[in-house]
Amino acid sequence: MVDASLQPLLEAFTQSLAPNPELIKQAEAFLKQASQQPGFSIMLITLDSVAVEVRQAAAVNFKNTIKYHWVGRDTEGLGAAPFVIPDAEKEQVKSHITDLMLSAPPRVRSQLSEALSIISSHDFPARWQSLLPHLVDKLASPDPQLVNGVLSTADSIYQRYRGQFMTDQLSEELQYSQALVQPLLTCLQALSKGVAEQAANVDALRLLLSNVRLVASIFYSLNSPGLTEAFEDSLDAWMAEWHTYLTLDAPGLAEADPEKESVLEGVKAQVCECLHLFMERNEEEFAKFLQTFTQDVWTQLMKVSQAPGQDRLALHAINFLTAVSRSVHHKLFEGADTLRQICESIVIPNLRMRDDMEEMFEMNWVEYVRRDTEGSDSDTRRRAASELVKSLTDQFPEQVTQLFSGYVGAMLAEYAGSPAAHWRAKDCAIYLVTALAVRGKTAAAGATTTNALVNLQDFFAQQIGPELAAAAVNEQPILKADALKFVTTFRSQLPKETQLGLFPALINLLGSESNVVHSYAAIAIDRLLAMKEPSVNGAAGGLRFQAAELAPLLQPLLEKLFGAFKLPESAENEYLMRAVLGVLRFVGKTIAPVAPACLQQLSAQLLAVCANPTQPGFNHYLFESVAALVRFGCEADPAAVAQYEAQLFPPFQVVLVEDVQEFHPYVFQILAQLLEVRPQGSPVPEAYHAIFPPLLTPTFWERSGNVPALSRLLQAYLSRAGADAVTRGYLQAVLGVFQKLVASRAHDHEGLAILGTLVTCLDYGGTVAQYMPTIWQLLFSRLQSSRTSKFTRSLLLFLALFVCKQGAQTVADSIEGVQPGLTLMILQTVWLPTLPSISGSHEEKLVAVATARMLSCTSQLAAPQAAELAGQLLAALVTSLEGGAAAGAEEGAEEAGEEEDYAAGDYSAAYAKLHNARKPDRDPLPDVADAKLALAEALGKMAAAQPGRVPQLVQAALPAEQQQKLAGYCQAAGVAIA
Repeated sequence: MVDASLQPLLEAFTQSLAPNPELIKQAEAFLKQASQQPGFSIMLITLDSVAVEVRQAAAVNFKNTIKYHWVGRDTEGLGAAPFVIPDAEKEQVKSHITDLMLSAPPRVRSQLSEALSIISSHDFPARWQSLLPHLVDKLASPDPQLVNGVLSTADSIYQRYRGQFMTDQLSEELQYSQALVQPLLTCLQALSKGVAEQAANVDALRLLLSNVRLVASIFYSLNSPGLTEAFEDSLDAWMAEWHTYLTLDAPGLAEADPEKESVLEGVKAQVCECLHLFMERNEEEFAKFLQTFTQDVWTQLMKVSQAPGQDRLALHAINFLTAVSRSVHHKLFEGADTLRQICESIVIPNLRMRDDMEEMFEMNWVEYVRRDTEGSDSDTRRRAASELVKSLTDQFPEQVTQLFSGYVGAMLAEYAGSPAAHWRAKDCAIYLVTALAVRGKTAAAGATTTNALVNLQDFFAQQIGPELAAAAVNEQPILKADALKFVTTFRSQLPKETQLGLFPALINLLGSESNVVHSYAAIAIDRLLAMKEPSVNGAAGGLRFQAAELAPLLQPLLEKLFGAFKLPESAENEYLMRAVLGVLRFVGKTIAPVAPACLQQLSAQLLAVCANPTQPGFNHYLFESVAALVRFGCEADPAAVAQYEAQLFPPFQVVLVEDVQEFHPYVFQILAQLLEVRPQGSPVPEAYHAIFPPLLTPTFWERSGNVPALSRLLQAYLSRAGADAVTRGYLQAVLGVFQKLVASRAHDHEGLAILGTLVTCLDYGGTVAQYMPTIWQLLFSRLQSSRTSKFTRSLLLFLALFVCKQGAQTVADSIEGVQPGLTLMILQTVWLPTLPSISGSHEEKLVAVATARMLSCTSQLAAPQAAELAGQLLAALVTSLEGGAAAGAEEGAEEAGEEEDYAAGDYSAAYAKLHNARKPDRDPLPDVADAKLALAEALGKMAAAQPGRVPQLVQAALPAEQQQKLAGYCQAAGVAIA
């Protein structure tokens, strides 16, 4: 019977499982509100005497509650702080969750396990000292079901150690966890005894071996950062156990379904993964066990079938042998018979395409391409077998190349005898040649170094070229895909003439009905167009191909690319869109003749994808392509911007009106780009004025991913239509945005950039000046309450821009209006210490010129009591002009990385920056050619206005070397400062 206090919760979860969308919506709203209340997490885990479906739904909700509310998250001033579970409630959760996991059904346990993993990542061991003793105590239970729960819990906790390298904190945690090592070994030995005793009881054996797999998983996690003393002392006993399980046979445990991994195969796969870890991390300690385990693993591989259920075992076993072949023990494989057996029994069977891979090629092309081209096939037999071939080729180049080339020839002969029946033989041969040939590889160039014993040019001419040139683009699609991948991999090894000759065939293959084939053709085109010539004397080489060389192919290439989007399941093919982007970047400003057609196609695709944006990669390349078209098309013809606006505004309006949030940052960037490329002085179309007011509403600015793009759009609008913004009454809302942003540690620099645009582009005296007292109070309040290096750098850049655009004395007087003497205080505590951290040629010049003008044009620094500060500023400025700010700039760069963190999150929340819509790096002081001469001229003015002051400052503040440098500036400027 459910407690009455839990009844509303039970009803909500029951509703959430109903087929009625309206009931589901109501339930979700109730649960969302309830999750913000103290005690909610405890209510979730006490909801246990209910149907398992409801309990599972509650467990999922509990996991998410823990994920989002266990620790606080900084909203950076852009929204209300999220609810955080109170400490007392956390202690209650921790006291209950372990025992709940031990008794929960499997579907519920998996959710509780994830929640426990999240909690332990924050609290274990420092704030959860009771957990490990509790687990150790339960581990000795004779009940294998209870032990399974304990091991599952421990496995959840220690998974996070995988892939970690030893640090002081991790070392402390591992030291604390050594208390688990001996009980875990004792548990494993007890399990082994049970396995021997229950050999005839299949059900009992499955549970026992499931526990053994969990022990092996924990063993792997705890040893992943490095071998600890407790494990080293008991290593003999551990390895004896693993040997037992690698040699264990239990035919009764085999699965009838070949897709399913048996529990014993799962144990052996996990043990092989542990052996691989020890071979890579602890070779010296593992050496005495190597002979035994190499034989064990070899024996297993001789027995492994091609059933998908045995993939993990085959994968980890091959990876172990690969690790051995890379080590000082590689001579274990040097015999000709051994190498022959490896090729016949391990490499070729695991390189051959299976029926399930062919099915993936046809039915799940996205996953096939992702695995095959993006390096995500590291968990496949094919990749493992390829890596073994590469390793053996490194150790025994002549033997392996000669032996394996013989098998390549045999497979090609098999294919030639009956191409329709034996296409798999050629597919395997191409993979084997690739594994033999590639020695070094980069994403930018493909294979950069190859095995000189493999004649790639002959293989290409005889086997790859004819496959690509065949007129029937829909026949033997897998071999077409193999040939395209070969071209992509070895593109740097092919002569330029050969590469140029490939383009007609590649364009033709874009018309293949196979999604994999036309995707691979697009990838090959994109990679070839991006190729660069080798660097010469340290200078980077230019593009290998020139636009003129491919000009006759441009129109058919784009027609085929856009035509391929109409093929089934390729409407949102990101590989095709990336190739479109590659073509646009390659042709650059020569895109003009085909730009209108491209723009029409891209605009139509934008409208189509707005309805249901599901492919982040495709969407990003789509907007990059639009930005590239705007960039290059308007560079070639600035007046064409109106045509681009006419085509793009309809889909952009759909994005904004229908609130397609994923696309907002993209649309804002391109709108800013369109404004920025408009010719100076041209009137801003009414469409921009229409969308501007809604963009100032807080909702848009609360989404962190919108802020950089919105800030840039706001600046672009103000710089082009500042007077209109004031006339239309938008200024107060703009200042509200500034106030919100400057309070945020993540986005304060954006607020200051907007402020810089206001003081630069609007009528300062008639409009902006009246707001400056409030603005200064906001800035100085933030400086006092939450000072960061990033904020002070941004503040200095704003002050420098303000000085250069409105005059040093104007700025000083404005600051003095807040509090007399505040100008000198800001110069002392912000300007002077921050000046060395400024980097970037335009920024350095801006700050240098502003510093010079503050020194020469402000009464505050002219006062006798400011002489020491003036001298310090002059010395810092000369140091900066002579390149002495590097250390400060590097220090600032470290924190600057922090401000980019918001752009590295998941797709929905991130600011996805468009490379082709990047803001032009304009010089704010184009009339100042040299900051050193500007300093000399400023000192000349000071010398004229305050005779004797400059020599006094120079003598008092500058060492002899800097005095000489300054004299050089003055001489070059023809200025006398004596």
